Amino acid sequence: MEEEQANSLPIVLPRPDHPISRALIDPDALWIMRRLRREGYLAFLVGGAVRDLLLGDAPKDFDLGTDARPSEVRRLFRNCRLIGRRFRLAHVYFRRRGQPENIIEVSTFRSREKWDEADGIPPQDLDLSGHVFGTPEEDAQRRDFTVNGLFYDIADFTVLDYVGGLDDLDAGLIRLIGDPDERFPEDPVRMLRAVEFAARLEFSIEKNTAAGIRKHAQLIAQGSPARLRDELRELQRRGILAPVLAECHRLGLLTPLLPEVRVTDGLFPLLAAADAVSRDGTPAHESHYLAALALPTVADAYPLAVNATLEDAQRAVARVLDPLTQRYQISAHIRHQAKDLLLSCYRLARGKAYRTKGKFVRRPDFAEAWEFFQVWAEASGTAAEAVAYWQAYLAGEDAPATAIPGSGRKRRRRPRHRGAPTGAGPGG
Repeated sequence: MEEEQANSLPIVLPRPDHPISRALIDPDALWIMRRLRREGYLAFLVGGAVRDLLLGDAPKDFDLGTDARPSEVRRLFRNCRLIGRRFRLAHVYFRRRGQPENIIEVSTFRSREKWDEADGIPPQDLDLSGHVFGTPEEDAQRRDFTVNGLFYDIADFTVLDYVGGLDDLDAGLIRLIGDPDERFPEDPVRMLRAVEFAARLEFSIEKNTAAGIRKHAQLIAQGSPARLRDELRELQRRGILAPVLAECHRLGLLTPLLPEVRVTDGLFPLLAAADAVSRDGTPAHESHYLAALALPTVADAYPLAVNATLEDAQRAVARVLDPLTQRYQISAHIRHQAKDLLLSCYRLARGKAYRTKGKFVRRPDFAEAWEFFQVWAEASGTAAEAVAYWQAYLAGEDAPATAIPGSGRKRRRRPRHRGAPTGAGPGG
């Protein structure tokens, strides 16, 4: 009994032993925590904000945990709105003139227990999702990874660790909280998030967690398409999609996540080029990433070659893009942009044989297509002749239409007449 009690005590990191300062915390989050404390409630900074501050990074969000019930949080803050039909969260809104709206999320500590109708009368500590409200320790145990299970207590400025997150931060490890055979089937998206955090933080995935991902990889296909797309878009925004999908491929996640995508030599270089654009401060369009995912598979089925026709290329592109965009509910506009980029690659692959070069190079999307095509050609080891031709053409070393391909004769331009010759007319 004494041993169980000892195991429930957190590791407490006092203020002198960590770098978290109130000056680094969002003032609105501080105000909420102080108000909760004055009312007699616990109030912690939780999750990723604590992790990032300990690592010396600026958090994206400042989420809070409390033992106040959602209805009590709403009563305390008039600028609060409860969201979620079943899993109730409090969003506290701050609006200031000339500044973007700031939203602080406040969640009530929850236990990992769930009440079932067979259990009889429901307990008082129950939310609409069936989860029983719990203690800080129980709340930490139900989070995803140890590095996300750390709390900062505004009362005495300490960091509380119930799950071994401090050791894993020091070791650079992403470790799942709990049994992978239980936690990954419970929420398959956690597998993708494990790979994401490893890439973002430049950490390694702990061996039991990695083994659990390999074992349950096929379950990622059962994840919510909306959540998975949000995760993929966040990876694009951060410019880390290439390393994340490369690790997904190693762990067996990539095929069930993106079954239309074949892994060839050109896939990850194309994604890495898009990532580089995103990291430079101008996020690559989702359509660009979509084209990068699709091109290696499309080209494998219908190679980019001088004799490729746009009609056949359109069919090859549709066979890959249409099911992919339907699964993740990607808009027709984005799908159309991706198709245009892919078809431009087929135009470029034709090189000298492509007739309407002048019109093509004047298109506003030509520069993006040309850069994309060059990355593909280098990564795949194909289309070197087409690249050389376009380089010469764009440098002005070749006339726009010097000869009809294969004819060996110069093309003669037909004279343009402003009107019919004098005396010419029907019967003239």
